[in-house]
Amino acid sequence: MARALTSEARRGPRAAHAARGSPLAAPPGSTGSTEPHEGLFWESVGDRVRCFLCPHTCLIEEDDEGLCKARGVRRGRLVSLTYGRPATIISDEIEKKPLFHFHPGTRALSLGGYGCNVLCVGCQNWQISHANPRTETTRLPYLSPEDAVALARRYKLAGVAFTYNEPVVWVEYVHDVCQAFKAAGLYTAFITAGYLSETALDYIAPLLDAYKFDLKAPTAEGWAKLSKVKDPAPALASAVLAKERYGCHVEVVSNIVPELNDTDTDLIAMARWVRDALGPDTPWHITRFLPDFELSYLQPTPIKTLERGIALGRKEGLRFVYIGNVQGHPARNTVCPGCGRTAIQRGEHAIEAIWIKKGRCAACGENLGVIRAVD
Repeated sequence: MARALTSEARRGPRAAHAARGSPLAAPPGSTGSTEPHEGLFWESVGDRVRCFLCPHTCLIEEDDEGLCKARGVRRGRLVSLTYGRPATIISDEIEKKPLFHFHPGTRALSLGGYGCNVLCVGCQNWQISHANPRTETTRLPYLSPEDAVALARRYKLAGVAFTYNEPVVWVEYVHDVCQAFKAAGLYTAFITAGYLSETALDYIAPLLDAYKFDLKAPTAEGWAKLSKVKDPAPALASAVLAKERYGCHVEVVSNIVPELNDTDTDLIAMARWVRDALGPDTPWHITRFLPDFELSYLQPTPIKTLERGIALGRKEGLRFVYIGNVQGHPARNTVCPGCGRTAIQRGEHAIEAIWIKKGRCAACGENLGVIRAVD
């Protein structure tokens, strides 16, 4: 995942965008309601509320928040504390998500908010994902779904991507924005660890075009070391359901962290899961870990480790394995597995050339599974 505008983001979107990305600001006069937006996926349990948006199923007391900090109880009802209050509003290349086989060369309105239900120990965006919306959100301008579409139209963006924090935690807002974008004929992308209930997935997935899934580790033990997720089974299932039940375009990312998920056994197991659960044509991005947050004491992932992962992934039958967070590496390009020619050449910040027609290699006709609006 591209690094979000973190240290700046606390002062609101306009200040954040000056640090990185194309600056976009919420439309003037967009104040929204001062009352928290009522949330979905909850039930009363005595004088507390049970949230079942995700498998944590937090039992929350009055005037308190769940683990994600983005959902709390006010006057006996569950509310979304971040609805309509993005902490980041950025115009980004879709490749930064990373999504390599989904509308390559386009830019998306990239929205991120406060809070997270996965809480990775090495999170590069910890200033927003670990922030407390109770104190931070009121500083942010309100961005309605309609204004989000207008912003995308104004800057000629092809769609919206929910990114930088876990989009599950403000799923009501994601739903409403995606609904508005779909109605406008623009694409939607969900950048996620997929830790949500099947009921919540059924609510949001019909509005999603792309589902970028973070495969943290090959085992439950590995997930628990890297995040607050103890049992990744619901997350793994969500990626499969997003593809098979709802027809989402799915790509998988694994951030390779030294000493935690970087052995040959780890890499082979993750490659096999992608192949067996999602199919050999599913793009798998092996990204370089960069020290941050609680893992700042570690060294960056050696590039040789990533290259070994590429070789192991291909050996296990994956047709599209990419290196991430290493600018200029040839493994960022899409190479046709049929004829061996480069089909998409990626530069430092943008697509340099595309040799694809109707999702197929322009040279030999091999199906590359690349989604484009225009060929």
